[in-house]
Amino acid sequence: MPPPIGGIPAEDVCAKAGLAVEAFLGTRQSAVSGESARDDTARPSSELISIQGSGAAVTAAFYRNGWTDGLPIVPPTADAVREMMTGTDLPPLHVLGRMVPKNATITIEKIAINAVMAGCRPTYMPVLIAAVEGMLEPDFDLAGVQCSTGPHSPLLLINGPIRAQLNVNCSSGALGHGWQANATIGRAIRLILNNIGGARIGESDMTTLGMAENYTYCLGENEEKNPWAPFHVDEGFDLEDSTVTVLGAYAPENVSDHVGITPGEILTVASDVVSKLSRFHLRSMDHIIARDTLLVLGPEHAQSIAAAGWSKKDVQQFVFDHASIPYETLKSLRRQIDETKLINTPGGRSVPLFANPGCLKIVVAGGPGKHSAYINSGHTKRVITRKIAFPRNWEGLVDRFGE
Repeated sequence: MPPPIGGIPAEDVCAKAGLAVEAFLGTRQSAVSGESARDDTARPSSELISIQGSGAAVTAAFYRNGWTDGLPIVPPTADAVREMMTGTDLPPLHVLGRMVPKNATITIEKIAINAVMAGCRPTYMPVLIAAVEGMLEPDFDLAGVQCSTGPHSPLLLINGPIRAQLNVNCSSGALGHGWQANATIGRAIRLILNNIGGARIGESDMTTLGMAENYTYCLGENEEKNPWAPFHVDEGFDLEDSTVTVLGAYAPENVSDHVGITPGEILTVASDVVSKLSRFHLRSMDHIIARDTLLVLGPEHAQSIAAAGWSKKDVQQFVFDHASIPYETLKSLRRQIDETKLINTPGGRSVPLFANPGCLKIVVAGGPGKHSAYINSGHTKRVITRKIAFPRNWEGLVDRFGE
């Protein structure tokens, strides 16, 4: 449907919707009339693309076809893809499901091809497979994450022993540059979304502006500096399990507090970052707050809070109580608010940012410094954590491809 939709008269919206329905029905009728019985998982008659020239020529050809993220790629030769698939016991044509908006089948081989292009090692395959499985769960709302005008992207959080085996950065600069595992695992997810899912900027991916995290968005939790239980244990997994958590998320918003010592001081600053009017970009209050978001505490902030005897639940409750927006402010901006969900604060009746305190998930990551971050979700209703399954030859793979 051609933009804009918001902020225009209702009759114009209806007219655009009518044209969109007519176009859809016409396209669907053509597709139905031309359909024949076929195996969606069957290989095409020509398995390989032949490109003359250097690696730069391969990158240029892939770029022209819209198969890259704009950066140079590693050519996915047959040998490189076969080596990548040693990272799983699943067969090449094993289907994980279908990926929107193209509704294409996701096979292990397709994941491996994109992993090679991104610069991954075979040991990263178990993480990628588990992450894709998580993104296919209904509560992740992959269609919304893929196609919305909002600037969000799948965030991957890695927990458990696999962090050390893959040398995942959990400390200083965990969401920054310079780490192969973080950079290429996140990049592979982007290539998978584009090349398998069919997300195309301005065509099916309608993000208005985008964000740098669309390239790669992956980190590990700093369990060694976490004064509480690791995140995956909170989600019901055993300490020795390795997991990956996925969330359709916006860019991190920095919480900088170099003065606060007590939990109340630190979390008052965090609450101020959380309570922004832009959180209410949708008309329905229920729709925007009934979803999970992340407060990523730097180790120094986390340790100061825990040293005062506060638990994660104490943190969640404090932010829930203090991160709210005055009802009258939202009312003046024509937001539709369910008055039964208002809470009383010293400043008067306010709208909470979350359906309940538990919607704010607490993670500890990063290195030294008085910085934390709030990561808001977009479309995803809840964080989804999947246990990572390892191939039988895992120890040998780690010995061969590990640091």
